Amino acid sequence: MDAAHHFSRRDLLRLGSGGLIISHASNAALRGHTSCIVVWMGGGCSHLDTFDMKPEAPREIRGEFKPVRTSSYGVQICEHLPLTAKIAHKFAIIRSMTSDEPNHERATARLWTGLNVWQCPPAPLSKYCRVGDDESSRVMVIDAGTLHFDTHNLCFSSLREHILPRFDRLFSRAILSLDERGLLDSTLVLAMGEFGRTPRINREGGRDHYSRCWSILVAGGGIPGGRVIGATDRLGENVITNPITPEDIASTMHAFLGSEKKISGRAINWS
Repeated sequence: MDAAHHFSRRDLLRLGSGGLIISHASNAALRGHTSCIVVWMGGGCSHLDTFDMKPEAPREIRGEFKPVRTSSYGVQICEHLPLTAKIAHKFAIIRSMTSDEPNHERATARLWTGLNVWQCPPAPLSKYCRVGDDESSRVMVIDAGTLHFDTHNLCFSSLREHILPRFDRLFSRAILSLDERGLLDSTLVLAMGEFGRTPRINREGGRDHYSRCWSILVAGGGIPGGRVIGATDRLGENVITNPITPEDIASTMHAFLGSEKKISGRAINWS
């Protein structure tokens, strides 16, 4: 299959029980050399419970989960993401996302700054949106409605029993399906939400909105896998190296898609 082909609306996805199957691409050629898929982690995913764990922090910070080794030497992620851990050599973790916007709607709009996002009606198990208004659109957003990370209370049982296992199957299947079809190098894949969660656990056993730092995953598009970009302090409260903003992510997406649109932010240098 020619990697210059893109996923059509008909061919894009079949989602069931948290598993993702990417079907054959259509015959319509891309205007550029790269397409983009976003696995949307709406509601705000806790970095301390997923991709930037702090096992040495006090219990009220580190929470209930333990880190496990991944296929990338020296990189650990949450024990409840075993399938994602096995393919860590295929993606990069950005641990230094930061902004000053803890409101869901405004933070989401800010992250998608500069992208002409077409809203589509929800389906029973998934939703997807495209940037643009025709079949040649090259940014597709996978929003599994059951994977809502806005966990203000009882976050650990929700993450352990429901949210993380579903995300684990969804993301790992997406990466492996693209890789098997020779499309990963020409497709930028991001797993991200609008902000993170507070390092300190609240009285209801959850974590609240937090935008000073959070983590996202980036794969494909020629990006070297098995890397960690940026870092937070020992309690996961502040970014201490290589801060990356929502505008930087939007600029990075535009750069990969060959867009000439001028927006604020800087494209990430992966070298």
